[in-house]
Amino acid sequence: MARQPPPPWVHAAFLLCLLSLGGAIEIPMDPSIQNERKLTQPPTITKQSVKDHIVDPRDNILIECEAKGNPAPSFHWTRNSRFFNIAKDPRVSMRRRSGTLVIDFRSGGRPEEYEGEYQCFARNKFGTALSNRIRLQVSKSPLWPKENLDPVVVQEGAPLTLQCNPPPGLPSPVIFWMSSSMEPITQDKRVSQGHNGDLYFSNVMLQDMQTDYSCNARFHFTHTIQQKNPFTLKVLTNHPYNDSSLRNHPDMYSARGVAERTPSFMYPQGTASSQMVLRGMDLLLECIASGVPTPDIAWYKKGGDLPSDKAKFENFNKALRITNVSEEDSGEYFCLASNKMGSIRHTISVRVKAAPYWLDEPKNLILAPGEDGRLVCRANGNPKPTVQWMVNGEPLQSAPPNPNREVAGDTIIFRDTQISSRAVYQCNTSNEHGYLLANAFVSVLDVPPRMLSPRNQLIRVILYNRTRLDCPFFGSPIPTLRCPHGLS
Repeated sequence: MARQPPPPWVHAAFLLCLLSLGGAIEIPMDPSIQNERKLTQPPTITKQSVKDHIVDPRDNILIECEAKGNPAPSFHWTRNSRFFNIAKDPRVSMRRRSGTLVIDFRSGGRPEEYEGEYQCFARNKFGTALSNRIRLQVSKSPLWPKENLDPVVVQEGAPLTLQCNPPPGLPSPVIFWMSSSMEPITQDKRVSQGHNGDLYFSNVMLQDMQTDYSCNARFHFTHTIQQKNPFTLKVLTNHPYNDSSLRNHPDMYSARGVAERTPSFMYPQGTASSQMVLRGMDLLLECIASGVPTPDIAWYKKGGDLPSDKAKFENFNKALRITNVSEEDSGEYFCLASNKMGSIRHTISVRVKAAPYWLDEPKNLILAPGEDGRLVCRANGNPKPTVQWMVNGEPLQSAPPNPNREVAGDTIIFRDTQISSRAVYQCNTSNEHGYLLANAFVSVLDVPPRMLSPRNQLIRVILYNRTRLDCPFFGSPIPTLRCPHGLS
């Protein structure tokens, strides 16, 4: 039997899809939709400075805030929770079509005068979005206080700590120790720098007084290095002469008449201590011990093994670092310091707390008139964070009552939304360790169905082959799609 010719629409298919009005709506990236003036949208923050914003005092200050919306939003700022009147300060300006602040010091002024907490508000007639609270601080590299250091007198074999006590810079400086010849101090399991910047000698040897010791602080923003006055060591010994045969003796301590000693902790002191760390941060535990011979350090966790995928040993085993800690890393850790004279241990109780972190961050809600919807703001933390809702930057309890809106803890439920329901909602969840702020707008659209593909589009196909015909569309409420009989 002869094959039937294909229907005419296969040779030249005019795409015909019938739309009928049919929950949340997603606006397509099609330019014809994005650029339509009637497609209104409350503001959304798209760029902002970090919460802790440290700036270089030699540069102009930039505090970023960018937002989008239709119509384009206007911007204003608060400083320390009060309206910041930019027009009254000739040093401060706002970038065009932006909320970014520029504070210019070319004509003078002190950057420290502008430290404080800033917050950006982006507003159009459909709502107001908020930036995070941005804490502006100027980097500081204070001078080391002048001091005259007497020579440090110590008996050979005794422990010694040279304290650095660097000036409190912002951010904290990087500490390192140098010799009188400006070479880095050689470190090993006997002599090493602690995390606090101090230099620890588990036992002092005669050769330690061959150089002076100076603590140096390198400040990141100003790229400066400050040096503390150097320490000079005077080592008292039973063998004041330099006898190379003694230095090369297999038991150098006994050969030099240094009494052997059981280990003792230099840091931390005592037998027990505690430490708190925030979830997601690194946990650094330290144990530095004195003794003759120099003790070895080993680490353990009570009731379990150290997390092999996250734990690493540093500073000649004197430090244990666990990266990206979680609640499971809480517990008791102990370090064991041992030499041939004996051993001691120090127990460190570790508590893992948590600044708020998202379980369910609120998302923008685009609805059609009469539809229902909800915003959900769920976060966890330790202690458990509290949730505060705001609308257009004002506490929700201060807003005019809305019978179509119900607040149930971490959820806002909207029923039978109308065009007047448009707004930007803020969820602020906080505990003593930090906060999270999220904006989510509720937009109500009433847009007739439309096709997004070109009209009367000619699609060439191969006879008797299966063909895919795309039919992009948009509307609010969401349309349903029906195709002619024979198409699927």
